[in-house]
Amino acid sequence: MHLFPFAAGVFALLILPGPTNAILAMASQGLTAGRAVMLLGTVVAAYLAIVVPASGLAGPFLNQHPLVAQGVKLASATWVFCLALRLWGSGSSPTEVVTVRQLAITTLLNPKALIIGLTMMPSAQEVSGIAATAALAFVVLFASLIWLSTGRIVLGSEKEMPLLARRCGSATLLVFSAALTLSAF
Repeated sequence: MHLFPFAAGVFALLILPGPTNAILAMASQGLTAGRAVMLLGTVVAAYLAIVVPASGLAGPFLNQHPLVAQGVKLASATWVFCLALRLWGSGSSPTEVVTVRQLAITTLLNPKALIIGLTMMPSAQEVSGIAATAALAFVVLFASLIWLSTGRIVLGSEKEMPLLARRCGSATLLVFSAALTLSAF
């Protein structure tokens, strides 16, 4: 796989709705430039923290230990479920509903990172590791920026998240949690 098909495939996966994208959209509430940079940097760092080791080390381990792979899926599902419950019950106060820590944990547990690391990263014979990692970082940044912008458009510049947006976000996270749980079994 060459660099462009790799980047296009990763973009196609990352632009699809998922837990990190839902959190990014909701995190755009009361967004400032500094917060946007922090959120985008958090997502890029979290994806790289999973993809790079997964592409080199975790693949063989997870294939040999399916219970560990199942445990990772269940941990992800549990975290997303907790976020959904928290979002459903939170008030629309001017405080930030989504924290950088929540975004980081959600992204670290996002199954898309393992999919990229285990199945999509090109081999060193096809593409330099530095080029593949740089392409990955750029694509993650670009897809995340789209979701952050989408949230900003939907939620506006208000510091309060509308009830409908919170409930839709919560329901979306519940669906992802259920899907992750089912895929573990």
